[in-house]
Parts: sequence; C-alpha cells; structure tokens
Amino acid sequence: MKQTALLHAAFAVLLVAGFLVSEQALRFGLFGLAGLCFVAGIVLARRGGDDPDPVGDA
Repeated sequence: MKQTALLHAAFAVLLVAGFLVSEQALRFGLFGLAGLCFVAGIVLARRGGDDPDPVGDA
C-alpha cells in the first residue's frame, strides 16, 4: 500500500476518533494530527512519481 494512502487512512481514523472523544484537549490534538497526516499525504503525493515534471516533457 502506498504511503499516501496510509496517511489519508490515518487522517480518516484520527478525524473520527476526534469526534468520538469527549475531552476537549484530546479532541484538538487528534484533529491536529489528522490535519498533519492529510497535508503530509498531499506533499508525498506531489513529490512522488517516476517523472518529477510531467508537463515539461510536452
């Protein structure tokens, strides 16, 4: 499984966990970690691939 898929799956799990917990500090922590995983997944998706500049070949 790709790293981006794992990070986005972790985002979904942390987001749901954030809604399920009742303590406010823990909730904000889980939401923060979820956001970090989501952004990291996007960054890895943009950095990865065989061709770093697919538009440059056109």
